[in-house]
Amino acid sequence: MKLVSIIIPHYNGKELLYNCINSIYQNIQIENFEIIIVDNGSTDDSVQNIEQLFSDIVIITNETNVGYSGGCNIGAQNAKGKYLLFLNNDTEHSKEWVEKLVNFLDSHPDAFAVQPKILNIKNKEYFDYAGGAGGFLDHFGFPYVKGRIFNTLEKDTGQYDEPSEIFWSSGAAMMVRADIFNQLNGFDEVYFAYMEEIDLCWRAQSLGYKIWSVPDTLIYHYGKQTIKQNTIKSHYLNHRNSWILFFKNSFTFDYGLLIIQRLLLDWMALIYSIISLDVRRFIAILRAELWLLFSINKIMSLRKNNHIVQLDNIYNGSIALDYFFKRKKYFSQIDDKSSL
Repeated sequence: MKLVSIIIPHYNGKELLYNCINSIYQNIQIENFEIIIVDNGSTDDSVQNIEQLFSDIVIITNETNVGYSGGCNIGAQNAKGKYLLFLNNDTEHSKEWVEKLVNFLDSHPDAFAVQPKILNIKNKEYFDYAGGAGGFLDHFGFPYVKGRIFNTLEKDTGQYDEPSEIFWSSGAAMMVRADIFNQLNGFDEVYFAYMEEIDLCWRAQSLGYKIWSVPDTLIYHYGKQTIKQNTIKSHYLNHRNSWILFFKNSFTFDYGLLIIQRLLLDWMALIYSIISLDVRRFIAILRAELWLLFSINKIMSLRKNNHIVQLDNIYNGSIALDYFFKRKKYFSQIDDKSSL
């Protein structure tokens, strides 16, 4: 039995992976831990390089790319830790950050997941796109975080330095209780990549557990290294998965009104992509909606098998309308209806 199993899903990036693992060893103090790399069919020699340099690391090799969710689930199935730390391979770390997350979970038995403060490694004064100081969600299924709303990143001035309850912790670096993770059957692999951690945290809260941001510990994140930013694939997965999240977990659709409003937001995004000549986003949104059209039975079966309860910490407005029309660019400007 280990105290912590650090699970790193990986696909290519020799230097990234080495820097990540080297940073773990330089900054961790506990001895009772293991590192598990789940390689999703890398085509470079990054895994072979790690095998030669770090003999005590567990390496699991998949023949195909099963995504973030599939890779993490395979790692968890082979883990021996009381706590599971899911970690992106493009991260570097601060001193004793793992210990601080462990201590928080030890002292908060009702907490399922925690995350550190996540800053951008290329500009360390600013929050990172992937998780900031903790994530939230509006009732249309659109996520946002403390420190980042859509493309606006905040400078870290200590404004979010107190531990706080959040709606979801970032998959870039999240520590969870292994027993509850297994009880929830892990990440839902329908997502492949993006938003599976939001789904997991949503389901954990439906069982009465809490999610926390622990910002006195921090890491640095490159971001968008495996699936590049502003590609059709990244836009497609983000858009498709927010719909899956919405259909699978939402307590009520207000007799279909929320679905109609969500479709209107989609069409507004399509119009905006035409005006801005963003062909990639336009194709991705259409592709996502076609997938939904032909997969609605699959999604509703996921909903049928899900334990759904009404949660009071979902933002009751539209983060998209607040951002693009009301010009609310920062977390502090969001209306207090979100019970933050």
